Amino acid sequence: MQIYFESWIKEQDISEDAELLFEEAIKCYRVGAYRASFLMSYLGFMKSLRDRLLRSDKPDLVHEEDWRKTRNDLKDDKIWEDTVYKTTQEKQVRLCKVYLINNDLIEEIPYWRKKRNESAHAKDTILGYSHVETFWLFLQSNLSKFVVNGGEKALLAKIEKHFDKKYTEPGTDFSYLINEIPLVVKKDGVSNLLKVINDDYVELQFYGDRQGYLFWKSIAYSSNDDLNKSFIEYITSDSEVFVEFMEAFPDRLLLCTHNSELIRLFWKELIFKKISSYSDSFWELSLILLRNALIPDPEVVQFVRRLSASINSGRLPSEEQTVLLKRYGIFEEIKESIFVSGILNKLHVGYQNANNSATKIIYYLRNMSLDIEVVRELNILFKTYTFGSLFDSIEKFMGGNSEFKYRFIEIAESNGLELAEFFSLAVTEDIDKE
Repeated sequence: MQIYFESWIKEQDISEDAELLFEEAIKCYRVGAYRASFLMSYLGFMKSLRDRLLRSDKPDLVHEEDWRKTRNDLKDDKIWEDTVYKTTQEKQVRLCKVYLINNDLIEEIPYWRKKRNESAHAKDTILGYSHVETFWLFLQSNLSKFVVNGGEKALLAKIEKHFDKKYTEPGTDFSYLINEIPLVVKKDGVSNLLKVINDDYVELQFYGDRQGYLFWKSIAYSSNDDLNKSFIEYITSDSEVFVEFMEAFPDRLLLCTHNSELIRLFWKELIFKKISSYSDSFWELSLILLRNALIPDPEVVQFVRRLSASINSGRLPSEEQTVLLKRYGIFEEIKESIFVSGILNKLHVGYQNANNSATKIIYYLRNMSLDIEVVRELNILFKTYTFGSLFDSIEKFMGGNSEFKYRFIEIAESNGLELAEFFSLAVTEDIDKE
C-alpha cells in the first residue's frame, strides 16, 4: 500500500539526491526501522534546503561576504548539514534572514534536529512510527514555506536573460525557471509573480512567439499543485487576461468555474467579442460551456442562437464538433434565421443576404436533410439569382453531390413547385454525362 507521504514527496520540486533519501526513509518505515526512517527523512529535508540555497542568489538581509562563505560551506560534505541548519536559525528581529519564514517555524526546527540526533546516536529515547509520521506532516505543511528571501529578483533576471536572444539560443529548455517559481516567493505571492512575468518578461503570444506560448503552457499544465492553483488565481483576476489564456488553453476553463461571475461574463459577452469564430479555440470553448452545463438551461437557446450567427467566413466547427452542436439545436437556429425568416427573398436585400450567408447555408446543407421550407426558399431565390458567393458555392456543392440534386427536385415536384432552371439544368447535365 502506498503511503500518502510517498506520493506527495514525488510531486515536490526536490533534487534526485533528496528524493533518494526520502525513498530510503520510506523503505525503513515499511520494515519498522523508525530511527533510520526519521534520520533519512531529516537528511532529505536538509538536502532539499541545501539545493534551494545553492540555486538562489544572495538573500536580501545577508551580507555578500557571509553569503559567499555559506555557499562554500554548503558544498563541503563534512559541514553542509550544520550549515543548512544555521541558515534556518539566523534571525533579525522576528524574521529569518535567509528564508521567508516566521519566528514560530524558526523555533520548531531545533526540536526536529534534537530528534535527528537521538535517531543517529541510539539514545535511550524511544522513537516510533508516530515521530516519523509527525515529521512527515511537518514537511507537508511547511516545506514549501522555506522560500529564500530575495530570490524573486534573481529569478526575474534569469528569465529576462533566458528569453533574450543575445544571451540564449531560442528553444533552450526553460523548465528550470518554472521549477523555481514556487521557491522564490511565498505561496500567496506566486499569482502576483506570474502577473509580473506576463506583463514585463514573457508575454503569452498565442499566434506569435512560440517560446512565450510554450513557457506559459508549461505553467498552465504544471504538475505542481501550488503553481497550478496560483496560475488559475492569476488568470481569473482580470477578464482581459482570462480571455487571453482561455484562447490559448481552452481546456483550463473547467478549472475556473469557481468564479461564477467571470464565467457568466465570458459566455454572455467575452467569447463573442474577444475571441470570435476566427479563433481555433472558439468552438472548443463553446462546447465546453455547453457540455458542462455552465450556461443555465433557460439561456442555452439564446447562446446557441449566437453561435449560429457566428458561422460565417471564420473557422467552421470540425465534424466532431458539428455532431455535438447538432444536439444543442444549432441547425434549427440556422434554419430559422435563414430559411424560415425569408431573408433570402426579401425585397431589395435578398441577394445581399444570400451572399452574406453563403458559408452558413453550405454548412447547413452539408449536415442536414432537405425539407420543403429549405427547398422552397432556395428555389424562389435561384429563379432570378444568377451570380454571387452563394451561387458559386451552391454550384460547386451540387457538382459533387447528385443525391442532393435529385432529392431537391423530388421535394419540389412532390409539393407542386415550379423548379428553377438552375436546378433543372444541373440534373440535365448529369443525365447528359451519363
